[in-house]
Amino acid sequence: MAQKETRVITVVDQKITGLPRGTYALLELYCTDLDCDCRNVYINVINQAFDAPLATISYGWEELAFYKEWMGGDDEMLAEFKGPALTTFATQSQFAQRWLEILTDILNTDVAYVNRLQQHYQLVKTSIKDKQIKK
Repeated sequence: MAQKETRVITVVDQKITGLPRGTYALLELYCTDLDCDCRNVYINVINQAFDAPLATISYGWEELAFYKEWMGGDDEMLAEFKGPALTTFATQSQFAQRWLEILTDILNTDVAYVNRLQQHYQLVKTSIKDKQIKK
């Protein structure tokens, strides 16, 4: 399922995008803590020509008020967690800011993609819960 559901972006014109030509995968990373309901995904932008992700972007689909109640903290930290934002804990490439712009546009306009991220979050949580029950 992961291969079929992974979003892929192909860059064909470096002059227009400011990004190297190639195919990039948006690898989704979800929290696996059953006691956590963060409703967040980290998206790694990867390409086989690079040794590390070009960007790691945090995205939470709930309103900022949800995250403020859920985790507290300062507004800057909450804004990064909700995103879309470049995560401060990850090394970012020289292309990270451009990928953030692209992903922000996608996340703000592609409802089907956002719904798919939410479904994947639920699948991960359900899968972990099912494994706990089988133990």
